[in-house]
Amino acid sequence: MGTKRRIKVVLMGAGASTLNFLKKAEEQLDQVDITVYEKNRDIGGTWLENRYPGCACDIPSVNYQFSWKIKLWSHYYSYSPEIWRYLKDIEEENDFISKYIKLRHQIEHVEWDDEVGVWRFKVRDLETGKVSDDEAEFFINAGGVLNSWKWPTIPGLHDFKGKLMHSANYEEGYNLEGKKVAVIGAGSSGVQIVASIQKKVDTLYHWVRSPIWITAGFAQTWAGTDGANFEYSEEQRKFLQENPKKYLEYRKQIENELNQRFKFIIKGSEEANQAREFSYQEMARKLASKPRLADKIIPKNFNPGCRRPTPAPGYLEALVAPNSHIFTDAIGSITPTGFTDSTGTHHDVDVIICATGFDTSWLPKFPFVAHGTDLRDLWSDGKGGSDVTSYLSIGIPTFPNHFTFCGPYGPLGHGSFMPLIEKWTAYMFAVIEKAQVERIKALTPKMTISRQFRQHADLFLQRTAWTSPCRSWFKQGKIDGQAAIYPGSRLHFLELLKRPRYEDYEIEYLDDNCFAWLGNGFETREFDGRDITNYLGLLDAKDEQPDYDKELINVLAGWTLDK
Repeated sequence: MGTKRRIKVVLMGAGASTLNFLKKAEEQLDQVDITVYEKNRDIGGTWLENRYPGCACDIPSVNYQFSWKIKLWSHYYSYSPEIWRYLKDIEEENDFISKYIKLRHQIEHVEWDDEVGVWRFKVRDLETGKVSDDEAEFFINAGGVLNSWKWPTIPGLHDFKGKLMHSANYEEGYNLEGKKVAVIGAGSSGVQIVASIQKKVDTLYHWVRSPIWITAGFAQTWAGTDGANFEYSEEQRKFLQENPKKYLEYRKQIENELNQRFKFIIKGSEEANQAREFSYQEMARKLASKPRLADKIIPKNFNPGCRRPTPAPGYLEALVAPNSHIFTDAIGSITPTGFTDSTGTHHDVDVIICATGFDTSWLPKFPFVAHGTDLRDLWSDGKGGSDVTSYLSIGIPTFPNHFTFCGPYGPLGHGSFMPLIEKWTAYMFAVIEKAQVERIKALTPKMTISRQFRQHADLFLQRTAWTSPCRSWFKQGKIDGQAAIYPGSRLHFLELLKRPRYEDYEIEYLDDNCFAWLGNGFETREFDGRDITNYLGLLDAKDEQPDYDKELINVLAGWTLDK
């Protein structure tokens, strides 16, 4: 008993989640082979892809890092290149690419083989075009939520002869000085771009078609004036380096503030009312010179938190700047030299930047099939959109041996992903090790359980700002879309995933007798060098068979009293 059968795990994507998985797997897993397929030229996921002007994380840097890899950061809210460098350092220090990661490889088909109990993959080498086969007992989606960017559907967009870029595929370092630039999209990327480039460009054109709360980023108490980002001084960095205990306290105090934010998501709470009043006063003050614009974009029927807050200091100031032209009506069309506005007036521009987001339908881009059902059909609403039901965000009902790092109904707007990544990883390890030891062929989340979880979530979410009438990627970019976000606080989620609820799974064994794994009557501890009396406590805190004091018997044995 305790013998672990050898299994394989395939992960899709090589961002932060996979790096944590690999690091912890080397420390904690045994008899597990791992392959990672990554479509990009390097690791890093969203922090490799997103390099638009002003791209920064909305979580304070000191809390956007793993508990096992603490760094001295340059800014309070770190910019994309520094976050990517942090992740790349982890990869290089551990040599993960040569050991596990196949870059420029894209999964094109995944199907569960019920007879054997493995996922079968077809994977394309994007350099050669060659398609190869692979198989694994477990398949983990670590591709992230925002990984499939999309162009807006605007007439004439690709007829434009100037420079056309998407925020998620931005030409890093492109010079915008003195140019006429149009920024389409007022989501998290759009507001950061506008705030970053307004003072550099000759003329800025920008559209804010839906009301939007512009608030400071997470944990603004510790930020700069008005919630602004700031660069740490040498003295501050030196203090953190020389005082690791104080660094931990600093992180904990910021995290303490992050964990209070869920209260203002609850409709009608005192915290929600205070957040609305504070945000209204800030926006009204900064947009005072353009009252018509203020009236159009300050929300009237939903509170802050309906969309994820984004740190964009300077955005509101950019909207009222002399070189800015802000539209609140839809763009007319794109022409080879610029665009027409809603009145038909033409404007020449040199550059168009589309900050128009991602496909957030949750539907995979390839056939993903279990028991004859493609996930794209299981989660389709029949109208070209999605209608998703997950198991606690980490699993998919009726899909065996599969996990997702933050799937539907996960904590998408709850603060730093890093502690959550560590919790998801620990959960996955527990299930993988159980399958190894107990000779389990398949663990499949039950549909009935998953539907009950969704029913609870959908009912609870009616109490929150997330279901208010705003456009949000939490709701697939729709005002009235399905709010597939976790129905509780971060602490609530971390407690829920503390250990797997195996009663929520259908379990199928490799053997006819589910107790075959009890084996020959011995436990592996009796032969592998671990302490066989560990239940009494460990000597020197080491779980290994002690080198016992051979003289102790001469002191405490009963026969010594007969001498």
